[in-house]
Amino acid sequence: MAPKLNRLFFFITLFIPFILIAQDSEGPRPTIIKDYKNDSSYKNFNELRFKVAKAQINRLKNGGALLIRLKTNSNTISKLKAAGNIDLATQVERETQLRNKSIVRAYIKEFNFCPVYFFLSEFSDSVQKQKLNQIFVDSNLIINPTIVCSAKFYLVAEQGFITESSLGFVTEKKANNAKERGAPVKEVAIVVKNRYFIELHQPFPYFQKGYSLKKNYGNYVKKFNNQLKEYYSKNSSYQIPPEVSEFVY
Repeated sequence: MAPKLNRLFFFITLFIPFILIAQDSEGPRPTIIKDYKNDSSYKNFNELRFKVAKAQINRLKNGGALLIRLKTNSNTISKLKAAGNIDLATQVERETQLRNKSIVRAYIKEFNFCPVYFFLSEFSDSVQKQKLNQIFVDSNLIINPTIVCSAKFYLVAEQGFITESSLGFVTEKKANNAKERGAPVKEVAIVVKNRYFIELHQPFPYFQKGYSLKKNYGNYVKKFNNQLKEYYSKNSSYQIPPEVSEFVY
């Protein structure tokens, strides 16, 4: 009886987010932009956000790279195995692999704004610390040491949740100790963060709304790619001022 209940609970928790998304036809809404946060990182936020976003898009396009974080669900799989749900663990593992492969294929086919690389979530700490040797996977999700990223500036994208962010703009010196305390707002196809996994802000096109297991992920990637191109075309001549550089990393 217990395995059946565990299986039922798992599928309920798995599919509730997608049901909620289907009910919201307008898709997710971005974080409200205004100077109301108590956190010091929101000082001069409305003035800074335009400058930082322009700097980020230019650095991403000119010598930068986008790193895609692929979730492995390793904790969930381990717990299922420990509870004796081997069949369900195997199923989750297989479905995770299939989903990640579809994400990789989508970016390879639809994304050309800048170089793109793929890493498994277990290597998040390495990405944060700029230790990029032997962490990138190929289209079969196998680590390939010949895949090398030499970009000094990179952003991280993943399928996940946008938040009512508790952080505005944090200098690189303080980023390692910055903690996001904002609550998740909505699950989206793509959300973009800096290498410390701090969510970006508008007007940078930092998320692609919508997400459904039934839709081709390539459609979301294509829209995201076009958004980046459009925003860059409007700001390609922007010269990054010195006072903004400490927020762009």
